[in-house]
Amino acid sequence: MLHLEPISIHAGLEKPVRVLHLTDVHISLADDADGEDMKKHAICRRETFYREANFPERDPQSYLEEAMAMSGAFDATVITGDVIDFASKANLRAAKRILAGRDYMFCAGNHEFCPKVGVPDSFDRRVELYPVITEVFGTDISFESRVIGGVNLICADNSYFVWSEEQIKRFDAELERGLPIVVFTHTPPGDACMLHSPSHRDLVPTEEVRERTLRFSERLIAHPLVKGFVTGHWHRFGGTSHTLACGKPYYVTEALFKGGAAVLTID
Repeated sequence: MLHLEPISIHAGLEKPVRVLHLTDVHISLADDADGEDMKKHAICRRETFYREANFPERDPQSYLEEAMAMSGAFDATVITGDVIDFASKANLRAAKRILAGRDYMFCAGNHEFCPKVGVPDSFDRRVELYPVITEVFGTDISFESRVIGGVNLICADNSYFVWSEEQIKRFDAELERGLPIVVFTHTPPGDACMLHSPSHRDLVPTEEVRERTLRFSERLIAHPLVKGFVTGHWHRFGGTSHTLACGKPYYVTEALFKGGAAVLTID
């Protein structure tokens, strides 16, 4: 059974909004369509996650199925990436099957663009895989916003630790609404990669992209309409111990493959 961690963000709403937050499922499957090498890779990855989770009796996809079955009880469900551990055909089919017909917001994690764990990340490969991943999840995996109960929920892809010019334009358009905002991303805003030098493995952005990312991250964090951040990536609960320099909270939800999820109350 899932462990649902309660978290809260104050936004001055007349009536609380409840959001189910899921992250880091890491489905690790491969079949004959992927080949023998990938099947062995999937077994190795499953063993790794089972050791980390200490829940060998459950697999990640069963936790995702359980979470989505309860999602209708909430005002919104947000998934912040790494649903799949690598982009195998079997993983993509499993994710699409479980999420088909469900109402949720989604932004990609870095593993959505990973052909095999251990292969260096690549900005070019992310561009190539974007249409494939978008088709699987059936939503805009780069940026999505919904206004629910007077609060603007924004889910945006920062999985490769950069902001695009298009994302910044869309953020600015949402800020113009004048509504309180809660931002959902894969990578926490306090992660050094987002705040200083966005690089990961062989990901080295241009100086222009690095400066743009740092400049916008600082502006987004400081903006008075942004009331807090809810994220994943670290595979552990952050609780209220994470506070940005401006005093705003950011939460890091437990990985779903560990049986964890969060219930966010925005009041």
